[in-house]
Amino acid sequence: VCLTCCSRESMVRINQICHKNGIKFFTGDVFGYHGYMFADLGDHEFVEEKPKVAKVSSGVEDGPEAKRARLDPAETTMVKKRLEFCLLRDALAMDWRGEKAMAALRRTAPDYFLLQ
Repeated sequence: VCLTCCSRESMVRINQICHKNGIKFFTGDVFGYHGYMFADLGDHEFVEEKPKVAKVSSGVEDGPEAKRARLDPAETTMVKKRLEFCLLRDALAMDWRGEKAMAALRRTAPDYFLLQ
């Protein structure tokens, strides 16, 4: 489900229905140069391709370079991952005070607070 130009109450209500029924949910809007987008993909599983780490044999090389793991761009491995998305209601109710929120605050664009 994709929503735009809806009231906050409508977005929260429709997102709760989608989340409860396992339906992917996207909402967003643009206000001049500022905009937002929210995605609730529920319980989302995916596969990510990562470069394999080459093993370094000890004693062959000296120095700090020998201790670092080397990435081999030619070889890759597939890693299965799982993310659990939150409800729009929970995202909007975020408490921005306290130590736990400090990391999220650093990753959040100032425009977010303008849109609130």
